[in-house]
Amino acid sequence: MACEVKSFGNILDFRKVQEYFGLGHDDTWLNAINYAISPTGETIALAQGEKLAFLSTCWDSRSNENMYALSWCGELENANQIVTSLICLPMTHVVRSTDVDWTCVAVGLTSGMVLFYTDAGVKLFSQCCQEDPVLGIKLLSPPRHSEVDALFYIIYSNCMCFINGQDILPILANCRHNMQRGALERSGYPTADVVPFQKFKFKRQRESIINDAAIVTNQRTPSYDYIVQQSIAHGYFAKVQATPARSSQVLAAGAEPYLGFFQAEEGYKTVSIGEVAKDVIGMAYKNLLGGWFRRPPEEQVAEQTPLPRKEAPMRTRCRLYDGKRDGLSLIIAPGGKLAAVTDNLDRVMLVDTQQAIILRVWKGYRDAQCAFVPIKERSVRGIKTHRRKALFLVIYAPRLGCLDIWALQNGPKVAAFTVCKSGQLVYNNHSPMGTPGGQSRKSPSINHCLFLDPTDGSLKEVLIPFHYALSETNSQTSRDIEMLRQLRNQLRSLTHAGEDRQQQIAAIAQLAGKLETLEVRQQCLEMLLKSKRLQPELFQAIVNAFAQANDLQTPDDAAREFLHQIENYKRLTDLYLTLGRFQQESSDGVRTPIELLELSDADLVTINQLVILLENDAEKPAPPREVSFQLKNTHNVEEFVDYLSIFNIEMPQCVTLLPEKTDKYGSVSNDLFGHFFARGLSFEQFKLWAAQACIPSKDLLTLVIYFWLDKPFKYANCDEVVENMSRIAAMVRAICELEGKHIHDYAYNAISPWWQQVRELLLESKQFSGLLVAIVCKTVATQLWRNRRDGSCDEGVDEEERWETISHDEAQWGLLTGKLEDVSVLGAILSQPKMSREPVGPELPYESPDCSLKNILSSGKGIVSELTAKWLNSSRLHPALIVEITPPENETDDEKPAKSKPKVKVTERAKEAELEGDDDMETGQELEPGQPCEPLEPVLERLALLRAHFPFSLESGVLLSLMAWQHMVHWSKQLASLDHMRAALLCLAQFRTPDWALKHGICCMLWQATLKYPLQAAAKLIQKVGRLPVDKMCQQDLDMSAALVPEFLELCLDFLQHFTSSLEHDKRELRFEQALSEGQLPVQFLALQQHNALPQLLQLHTQLCSVLHFIAVFQLRVPRPLTTLFDALANKAFLTDINKELPYALPPPDLVLQEQRTQFLCNAVAATMDLIREDLEQLYILDHVFYMAKICALADSWQLDKLPILRRQVVELYAFGYDAEAQVLLHDISEDEELGRLLLEIAGRRLNLYAEGSQTAFLKIASVGHQLLAYLDNLKEPGTGQGITIAATKPEEIDVTALDKLLTHAYKCLSRRETRHLVTAAQMYNAVRMLQT
Repeated sequence: MACEVKSFGNILDFRKVQEYFGLGHDDTWLNAINYAISPTGETIALAQGEKLAFLSTCWDSRSNENMYALSWCGELENANQIVTSLICLPMTHVVRSTDVDWTCVAVGLTSGMVLFYTDAGVKLFSQCCQEDPVLGIKLLSPPRHSEVDALFYIIYSNCMCFINGQDILPILANCRHNMQRGALERSGYPTADVVPFQKFKFKRQRESIINDAAIVTNQRTPSYDYIVQQSIAHGYFAKVQATPARSSQVLAAGAEPYLGFFQAEEGYKTVSIGEVAKDVIGMAYKNLLGGWFRRPPEEQVAEQTPLPRKEAPMRTRCRLYDGKRDGLSLIIAPGGKLAAVTDNLDRVMLVDTQQAIILRVWKGYRDAQCAFVPIKERSVRGIKTHRRKALFLVIYAPRLGCLDIWALQNGPKVAAFTVCKSGQLVYNNHSPMGTPGGQSRKSPSINHCLFLDPTDGSLKEVLIPFHYALSETNSQTSRDIEMLRQLRNQLRSLTHAGEDRQQQIAAIAQLAGKLETLEVRQQCLEMLLKSKRLQPELFQAIVNAFAQANDLQTPDDAAREFLHQIENYKRLTDLYLTLGRFQQESSDGVRTPIELLELSDADLVTINQLVILLENDAEKPAPPREVSFQLKNTHNVEEFVDYLSIFNIEMPQCVTLLPEKTDKYGSVSNDLFGHFFARGLSFEQFKLWAAQACIPSKDLLTLVIYFWLDKPFKYANCDEVVENMSRIAAMVRAICELEGKHIHDYAYNAISPWWQQVRELLLESKQFSGLLVAIVCKTVATQLWRNRRDGSCDEGVDEEERWETISHDEAQWGLLTGKLEDVSVLGAILSQPKMSREPVGPELPYESPDCSLKNILSSGKGIVSELTAKWLNSSRLHPALIVEITPPENETDDEKPAKSKPKVKVTERAKEAELEGDDDMETGQELEPGQPCEPLEPVLERLALLRAHFPFSLESGVLLSLMAWQHMVHWSKQLASLDHMRAALLCLAQFRTPDWALKHGICCMLWQATLKYPLQAAAKLIQKVGRLPVDKMCQQDLDMSAALVPEFLELCLDFLQHFTSSLEHDKRELRFEQALSEGQLPVQFLALQQHNALPQLLQLHTQLCSVLHFIAVFQLRVPRPLTTLFDALANKAFLTDINKELPYALPPPDLVLQEQRTQFLCNAVAATMDLIREDLEQLYILDHVFYMAKICALADSWQLDKLPILRRQVVELYAFGYDAEAQVLLHDISEDEELGRLLLEIAGRRLNLYAEGSQTAFLKIASVGHQLLAYLDNLKEPGTGQGITIAATKPEEIDVTALDKLLTHAYKCLSRRETRHLVTAAQMYNAVRMLQT
């Protein structure tokens, strides 16, 4: 195994984050931001300025890799702050230490503040330890099997602040817990105590600058080193504690000094067990002596232990000065014994942190980025190893665009990779917080080294095998690895053509023959199979070199298995190259003639039908021309590698196909046999080559069949099809001869296992070539069987004797070809979406279905109807055109006349078109003698052909049901697209009377599945608001705008009318073709299983929908309309199933409810006046009449008296000045006192308006009488009368003559009884007469 840079995950929103930071046009934008990646790989944090972006990982099952998606982006609360550093801290549970519960992101700012966020972008906590910009935030994790706590530290320019993990971890956990419970607001953080911390200052001299720092270790110093340190720090006579105090060793990089080694003493000591025992014995001794000599025990003076100071200086251990060198960054290796430091002089230095010396220097790495990678030795195939460890240093040079891997400490460069120049190398050396170091459970794996590649938005990991750390002189594996590296380099430099190519191939083969270890040889094979430069000649040379190795002849099982693989690879490569060379030698020759296959007339008719159906593919525009070339005597690398991958090479002396690689059979067989079939070469030679390759005959036949199944059906005429079928027959016959007599090893009445395998293979064919292959195999099988039985063809056998000789196997072929013919026609038609010449309705998305025979026969009896309905919906054909002229006859699949039925259908449709043409001629539209007739609809022609093969599945009632169902299901996913609902209603309107049972059943299903809940949501919303809601509420509850709600309710009314009209229907039986098997229940079958809807509930829902429709259309305000216009039991019935019997009876409405309903309808009548439009001298009143019919229908449904409603219509027409229309309606209603009083009020208001324009008119009116004047004055006061207002606003709009007629009708109505308004009407009539004079 070689070193590699492997993909770790893809960042989906990489470009989006770049645009969010405003760096969309900067290729090196990663250099301008701060970034951090969780060591366990769950979160990526990015920051630029005051902006933050967090990405979380998710697993993509399709590509089987990690995907990082943007989970949160936002800005800091204080826009004046700038992010300077980031770190991702995975948090684990104490019990489940191997699981990362969540990730905390710590953010450092220029103000010195450190913010803590969750991976979802919620701010948890913040603290400021020093009012200086934060240079870095790091975490020192405890070593494994250690009880030391983690140490969180913040780096400033002149100090470092230490926070114990056990101090900050509970605070972060509590804040997150409170946030999850809702107690923590998103914009703030909890008021918690300040986390205790210790501040240690650097001793700065000579204007020193600190660029980066890190804690090497915080373990207890060994006793001898501690004594030496104390002596140097405090002098020779310094008092030294028995147990060294805990201290942290700090390494800092910067300028003056270049490197600094510091000691940060934490101010307390670790008490050992020996000291505890000594103190206990001393105390007991003193107490015993005091008791014997009667002396009180000495009072123990409490020793003043120095408390941890909040601020303390760090003690300098040593410094390294270099005036021209500035340390830029440093990283600490796992374990803390080594460090890598980069500087401004393009150097990378390896530092021993224990001895404070520089071990190694690398030159020429400008702006370098470093990372340590620890590697453990792994066992290889059960071989026991010593579990050794190695450390590598990865150096990324952005200016050079290279990634170098070095073995430490003095090892060579083991690998180098070319990467992009704008990437970033990410190094993590901390483990998740919350996991005790001494825990025995396995800790989460840490990704120490990751590479962020902006070219493809991916995250890559560096994989280094352990054996790269071994010495070349002591490791045979290392020697082979070096030769494998040389082989890879030579493979890269291999030319495609030329005289040197053979010499290069020979050199590569010689180098491969020198490999000695079995593992490296296997790795070499794996590398070759993955290489993009692998050629068959090269692979053959290397395989021959491996086969000649003497060490493979040992009785070792692993070596014997590898030898079998090599021999099988050699056979496969020889076959591939032999076929290739033979094709190239015969490429300039003439095409070899071949004997044509004899086919029956029925087969020729079927083939010709397919050619005609699929000829439209040739009419499609050709793809744009592209320049492509292939060098002479070369092969496609991918095709050759796929060819090797589909075979099982583990078995000795036999190479079989792998069943799991069936998806590659077609492409491999096309590359292997393409030219062979095109040239018609010698099949005798092919049999010899196939025998040498040790490929079973059944696998060869499988590849040949896949070659033809994968071949596109592109033929200009039937002759080309027959010629290709003849080549198939010749090849199949040759493979059968290669198999021998085993083909016929079965009884006469049994089924041949050889041909049964072929039939099972053809069942899954998705292309139309499956029918051709089936015809060919049937013909070859019949010929072979009869030749074996009779010895020769007997031309004297009559038809009856030939029929008696048909075997069971031939009958199976006949059934298969018949089914394949039906499915081929179905697939040929449905694979090509056809648009109608006069499209109607919206378009549904359409994908070409899988029309393989296995899928059609195993997907249930309704699959043909479902697929055809989708195809018809995509064609946007008017549903009325698919209705049969005559009901389908009782035909079966076995009857031959069904095959000729499409011509009958088309002829009947043509006759209908001629009858329509005759009607047009009678109306005066004569056709010219030379004018051609309009061609038939192509969609209908194909539908007629489909009905010939599937007469029962494609009945018009079934198709209309499925088309309506598909439109409504699509509408239920997008409620705002009402065109689909309208198209479904158009389908429901085309049902014939015998199909009303299907119509009623599909209406029941549509109501329950699609319409019920949106209508209930609209009712609840209008009930809550009391009117048509605003757009925001409609979008929230109904997923449609407020402007679409009236149209939606109108369509619901139309649906309920279709639903109600299909209540009375006859019984309907479904029939299906015999070839279709049981499976998923079809929709039409479920529709017929539905119980009939209750007429009472249908009427109730129609009333509800009408009420909602009137409220939405006319903008009526009705407080709580459902409880106002319907009783409690009716409201309860709205929530029940429409075809379920109610457990109670709906009561008749009381007088109060009837009055409320009458008032509602009167208000609706008043609102319909706005629908009347007047254009010049023409009046448009049809919309008003239409809605008045709906209002009267609802009144009839409620069993209300329509007189008040019609009276209100007449009054409103007079009020709006439409006197002529109102006078027409007066003849249809009874003239009572109430109508006269309302008409008198309208006349009075008109008279008042007329009097306002003339003082003379007012005096004439006043002269009539005081009673009239008082009545008119009373109408002027607000709140009087019935609230009727007239549309006229100016005196000039009042016609006195029309007023005279209005008063005549009012007086006529009032004169039927003696009322107090009769005198007023008479006086008003006199006043109008005076005004006319």
